[in-house]
Amino acid sequence: MAAANMKMKMQLRKGSEVEVQRWDGDSYSWLSGDVVSGNGRTYLVRIHGATTSQAAVLERVARKFIRPTPVPVGLRALYSWSTGDEVEAFVDHAWCPAVVTAVGYGKVVVYLHGKMKKIRVRTCELRLRRQWDGNQWTLLDKKPREAIISREFPAAADSHNVAG
Repeated sequence: MAAANMKMKMQLRKGSEVEVQRWDGDSYSWLSGDVVSGNGRTYLVRIHGATTSQAAVLERVARKFIRPTPVPVGLRALYSWSTGDEVEAFVDHAWCPAVVTAVGYGKVVVYLHGKMKKIRVRTCELRLRRQWDGNQWTLLDKKPREAIISREFPAAADSHNVAG
């Protein structure tokens, strides 16, 4: 079975590595964490790097806002970005949905969905955008967003990431 359509039953146990969806206005991101405890409907999750102090934060989260950490698709995807690719960019300790707007040597400019801004990130701070639906990972289709790509936005800064 292809990695893009790999079926996995999400069983949340103590220590399970997960991602937690966090909303901020019109945008969302996925934060890494691990399950501390739960009852099947809500879980206590230790969120990693969620604050500027780098300390882990404990948060009670409903199951519908939790997904397993995605299985890597492969190294080839790290070096083959092109304009219009639907990706997730690692920004401020979270994976944010974005679309690639420009590609350069070792860096990529992405438009962050919901945040209405472009930023420049390193290729190692990108991953293919996937969706966890019905206990299955699926890749989002590559669909260029001409309206977003062709608009004029302020120039992207070198990097807004705190990933180092």
